[in-house]
Amino acid sequence: MFPLLAPAVVEKLRSGAAQDADAGFEWQEERLSFRINVFRDRRGMACALRVLPRAIPDVESIGFPTERVWKDVVGLEQGLVIVTGITGSGKSTTVASLLQRIDQTQKVRIITLEDPIEYVFEGSKALISQREVGRHVPSFHSGLRSALREDPDIIFVGEMRDPETTSLALTAAETGHLVFSTLHTKDSVGVLSRIVDLFPPERAKELCTQLSFSLTQVLAQKLVPRAGGPGRRVAMEVFKNLPSVANLIRTGNWHQIYTQMQTQRKEGLITLERHLEDLVEGGEITRETALRYSSRAESR
Repeated sequence: MFPLLAPAVVEKLRSGAAQDADAGFEWQEERLSFRINVFRDRRGMACALRVLPRAIPDVESIGFPTERVWKDVVGLEQGLVIVTGITGSGKSTTVASLLQRIDQTQKVRIITLEDPIEYVFEGSKALISQREVGRHVPSFHSGLRSALREDPDIIFVGEMRDPETTSLALTAAETGHLVFSTLHTKDSVGVLSRIVDLFPPERAKELCTQLSFSLTQVLAQKLVPRAGGPGRRVAMEVFKNLPSVANLIRTGNWHQIYTQMQTQRKEGLITLERHLEDLVEGGEITRETALRYSSRAESR
């Protein structure tokens, strides 16, 4: 009845333990991959399938504000890198392109924990293990706990959904690993509140201190319509944890971080509004599009 789903997922759906489920499927003969969401509606079980490209795009084609942005990320040896944005903003594609470039250039051990696996890495110089939640590991936090015992250099956690996964990811970044993950927030500063809000209020100060040491970069992105169409283009905000920014994180003065991002472009930081303005000046998007997709009301 559910040939595309793992037996454990099927059992959860049948028993009512889960009302929906995500899965990935590869149609080898046609060289197509799908992301599947199974859910219930008034007629019973239903599903939505999204076709995924098999080829991972090169980092040069993603649309980073500058070449320096992706080179800085690829050159990291430790820390936490978060790609954030709304659903469908291309977060998984951005992470995949960065991991692929690392695979092409570095002899490292990479472990990914995904729900489901979207892009398949063939492995060039790196040794890569890809695991799917519900099929290879029961949860993100259990898979991450296991991964930390398997001598990884780089770990990709598909999403930091709960306190256990988030705490382990922060600890892994602090102890010398390079950790990639994704979140759903509208901008880079929203990542801080999303992470802190996962934990009890009494741990807020501790979390701010931990983030000031472990969080390295945040890439907040949106897909915006190209001028004249067709297609869309990435608009991206780049947050780097410079010493001055780390102090603002540690002391909880998050409202001042945006000002730092506006004034520290020479250090590689850029606001979404600045990148939108660059795209307008380059003729890639219209000014109306830039105003519509800006995250700051005062910039409209």
